[in-house]
Amino acid sequence: MQDVTGLLESARAELIVVISGLTEEQARTRPAPDRWSVLECLEHVNFVERRFLGMVRESEPGAPVERDAAKEAALKVRVLDRSNPRTAPEAVHPTGKYASISEALQDFNAARDETLRFASEEGVSLLARSANHPVLGPLNGVEALLLIAGHGRRHTEQMREAAQGR
Repeated sequence: MQDVTGLLESARAELIVVISGLTEEQARTRPAPDRWSVLECLEHVNFVERRFLGMVRESEPGAPVERDAAKEAALKVRVLDRSNPRTAPEAVHPTGKYASISEALQDFNAARDETLRFASEEGVSLLARSANHPVLGPLNGVEALLLIAGHGRRHTEQMREAAQGR
């Protein structure tokens, strides 16, 4: 499961690089009326990470499945592909929860630490866990954590664009 925790850590590092050079005003500014600010993107990422981790954590362990390299690769590509914009369900839209970059980043790090701790504790037992994504369908625990990493990366790119005013 080193590859999964490695992806979660590298996705965290990428996000921190994008966020760390911003002013509070840059982080709060929406690039367009219908686009999220950096802080709104980060709020969404944090909420979705906790939501998906909760689904996996609360799932009843079943019979372990084999890792499906083709499905994992396709999942990574699909999640990162921003050529086809998606609209997040209303339930996971940002609400303006954070007053500052440091507050949002502290919450992000807490959520990511929790995800990494769970991955470490579960190890290969992640393959006996599951979650159901509304679009991607049933995922095992490994695939769900890959989705968490990819979702964060997808929005890191969106944050980069928002910080540049596009």
